[in-house]
Amino acid sequence: MKAKDIIKEEWDLLAQDFDNKAGHGIRTKEEEEAWINLLTRAIGTKRLKILDVGCGTGVIALLLAEMGHEVTGVDISERMLERAREKAKSIEIPVKFEFGDAEDLPFDDGNFDVVVNRHLLWTMLNPEKAVSEWKRVLKPEGRVIIIDGSWNGQALRKRVWRFLAVPLILITEHRIPWHGHYDKDMEKNLPMKQRKRPQADIEILEYCGFVDINMSKVTIPITRTFIERLKYGYWGSDEFLLSATKLK
Repeated sequence: MKAKDIIKEEWDLLAQDFDNKAGHGIRTKEEEEAWINLLTRAIGTKRLKILDVGCGTGVIALLLAEMGHEVTGVDISERMLERAREKAKSIEIPVKFEFGDAEDLPFDDGNFDVVVNRHLLWTMLNPEKAVSEWKRVLKPEGRVIIIDGSWNGQALRKRVWRFLAVPLILITEHRIPWHGHYDKDMEKNLPMKQRKRPQADIEILEYCGFVDINMSKVTIPITRTFIERLKYGYWGSDEFLLSATKLK
């Protein structure tokens, strides 16, 4: 099986319960307001044409649409897109969700004011190609927003906690917690799994010709159940937000 097919298959399998995981879906009004404030600081209040790359179940795309933007979401996982379309229909929000490869987008040049993505770049086979594509579909002076995390080489206390929580994770999630989304052979094909972040992201943005690169910490108050806290600890997020501008 080709690497991209493995990626698609993995996210298809996760689609049904994806929003139920802490830090994936938005569970409370407090979380929603924190996301709105974060996105408003990143892109402003003017109505914009936005592309959400790797949109998954549409969490960010739907929120941006509720904020008044014209939003299109693309993803390589048809199952994720099905969930996103179901959610958009149920709350009557007009978001276009289309199948699309983040490294080969099905859009014309200079089509969007903003390209946003969350938890995506780490799973790209060719992150430089992906960011170059995002730049291509941006209008002059358009912005790219990367929301991701620096989870490679987690702190010792997190690794110890995860080891002690193994039995509970096995029982409640039916999986071996030290196995990631992909096996070790597959992870070797993912450059961002081997690089220090967000430094690597900044280097890629600079390589692709973006300017005015800014970074901020994502401080969303993730709501966890008691069991989730036992499994994953009480510490905050390791997420960051990078914004960068395409020159004319």
